[in-house]
Amino acid sequence: MPIKTVNLATIIEDDVSSAAAIDYAIAFCDVERAHLSCRIAAPLLDLTTARLLPLAQALVDQVNAERLAKANETRGRIETAARISGVPLDCRIVQKPFTAARIDLAAATRASDFVILPQAKGGLSAETGVIESILFEAGRPVIVVPSDWSKGPTFKRIVIAWDGGARAARAVGDAMPILARADEVEVVCVVDDGGPSAAGAELAEHLARHCRAIRLTDLPLEHADAGLTLRAHLDGRRPDLLVMGAYAHSRLWQFVLGGMTKFMMSAANVPVLYSY
Repeated sequence: MPIKTVNLATIIEDDVSSAAAIDYAIAFCDVERAHLSCRIAAPLLDLTTARLLPLAQALVDQVNAERLAKANETRGRIETAARISGVPLDCRIVQKPFTAARIDLAAATRASDFVILPQAKGGLSAETGVIESILFEAGRPVIVVPSDWSKGPTFKRIVIAWDGGARAARAVGDAMPILARADEVEVVCVVDDGGPSAAGAELAEHLARHCRAIRLTDLPLEHADAGLTLRAHLDGRRPDLLVMGAYAHSRLWQFVLGGMTKFMMSAANVPVLYSY
């Protein structure tokens, strides 16, 4: 299926949005001849107690004005880059309290083929909240781009993190337009018993009917942590994209136990395509 609509969602607080995700989204649309729909959230700081103190309210108003100015700066940068590349664009700024802005961003991304997001700066950052909201509520495949990524949307070598589950299968299906063009697709299974993964072999056989070249790799689990095991493999392989399913747990369990999805959201060193 051709890719016709790509959504870029970003949030502005203290810093201007990462240029890497913006450049990636525009280059992706340029290659795909797709429309770029951009939403920039500039969350309103709203402190009830500040309304009782004129000086405190003035500081709140200043913060909100600065966020809006940074959002307009980001929009100008996106519009200029899209115009130079000939990418059709619509770009809007959402200035609402964080929770409402996050809901609006998730709703806006549902009418798209792919969503592109900047990687979160940390587990408790606003970007993490936006990524989680869009990933688990929008129903669309999401590509998260590290802030230091400079290669753009090059899809010559792609790694699939495969566990045989339904969400991983959905990610493979969502990524198929990209996988079919890659020079090499590597199916990686993290195994904790030292044995081969039959599920990985079945997927490799299926992908061989779609893709140019398939590699199957079983990674022995290291340090009892699948995220670290996969990250070490990516450090060595340096692919252009990682494809994986996303898994949601309660916030308490996610905080206590961590998890592959949470780890890769902030620690992946390559763009990651997630599906949920």
